[in-house]
Amino acid sequence: MFKKNILIILLFSLCRMADGQVAFTSLEDAWKYADVHNITIITAKYETEKSAYAKRQSYSALLPQVNATGSYIDNLALQTTLIPGELLGKPPGTYEKLQFGEQFNYSGGINAQMSILNLQNIYNAQIAKQTEELNKASLANNRKNVYQQVATQYYSFLLMQEAYDLAARSANIADSVFQSVSNKFKEGAVNEANVDVAKLNFERAKQNEVSAKYQMLIALNNMKALLNLSVKDSLAIHSTLKDNLQAESSATFKEDPAIKLAMYQVQISLSQYRAANSAFAPTLNILYNYATQRFDNTFEPFSGATGTTGWFPAQYWSLQASIPLFTSGGRLFQSKRNKIAVEESREQYENTLKQSAINDENIRLNYMKAAAVLNKAKDVMNLSFDNYKHISYRYEGGIESIETKLNAFKDYIDYQNQYLNSLSDMLVQLYQVKIRQQTF
Repeated sequence: MFKKNILIILLFSLCRMADGQVAFTSLEDAWKYADVHNITIITAKYETEKSAYAKRQSYSALLPQVNATGSYIDNLALQTTLIPGELLGKPPGTYEKLQFGEQFNYSGGINAQMSILNLQNIYNAQIAKQTEELNKASLANNRKNVYQQVATQYYSFLLMQEAYDLAARSANIADSVFQSVSNKFKEGAVNEANVDVAKLNFERAKQNEVSAKYQMLIALNNMKALLNLSVKDSLAIHSTLKDNLQAESSATFKEDPAIKLAMYQVQISLSQYRAANSAFAPTLNILYNYATQRFDNTFEPFSGATGTTGWFPAQYWSLQASIPLFTSGGRLFQSKRNKIAVEESREQYENTLKQSAINDENIRLNYMKAAAVLNKAKDVMNLSFDNYKHISYRYEGGIESIETKLNAFKDYIDYQNQYLNSLSDMLVQLYQVKIRQQTF
């Protein structure tokens, strides 16, 4: 029974570990996960949602505004008014103190107002709509930047995995050579310098192995930070370089989010300029008001009239026009500033179009260059290893010296590092191509 309980606990723990693990089999999987969990993307989504409500708020200014009003007044002391005594048959030059009104005053009404002509409200609504589109473009641009960061760490892990495998193989070979040279030294067949070179090659290979191991862990931690995971969360990449070293560089690139950002900035600047100019235009509003009030000497708001003739209604409608005549130059200067901003944003938009086209062309060229250089670097590394093996065979046959063998192995390590550098550049250009083929 005890063993059965232990087995159940172990199985439960394994299930919990499996549920808590995040694993990716491709870069695209990591991007999809980042879309949902990356804090930068999440924040950009919130900004887009807020701008949608800001747009609705701006459009609401174009709708009629209706208010219901009501008031209750308790006149603790009626106001005293002086009137000429002549009106009451008194001598000229005298005044009588009289109080008018009732103690309680009830009133209620409805007030409606609508702007018929207000260009600023119209342009403000337009700016709010364009700002929403700008935030959508900003979200796309943020996703692009996050994709680049995720791809950098994803491929760094695969690169270090390849470096670790090569370093481990080199370390095993270097260890075998070091042991062989050490034995030869004990026999007096080689000198101490040969032993030092053999040990140096071994330590160098082990150094690369250790460095690659920790760089793999660092890359995983950096990905955890990008994916909003904790340091204790499990993250795994089930992929190989062979699965990733392919991309179609001739495929059509999607529209660069930076272009949309620049385009909407032009539209917003233009609308702001027009809004500033609309400050010189007249405004026209229509108003309607209905009100009723009642006066009583007793506090009976819901009973019939007691002391007055009941409720006194009043209603009216009106047109209100406002024409700015003098604004001390403030609006004029604001208009001039906004006009400069329009020209500035247009220049930036044109520059963004040109830069984006050049960047796309360079991405294609860099990818093709990196792919070609990587193939050569890999061939050179393999040839160097073959050369080391041939020299090793010749050394065993007594044809080559130990110095030649050690130098051949050193050359192989150097070419291995050149291959890894070429591979690193290739991976950078690879994800640049893949990103430009994404729709954000």
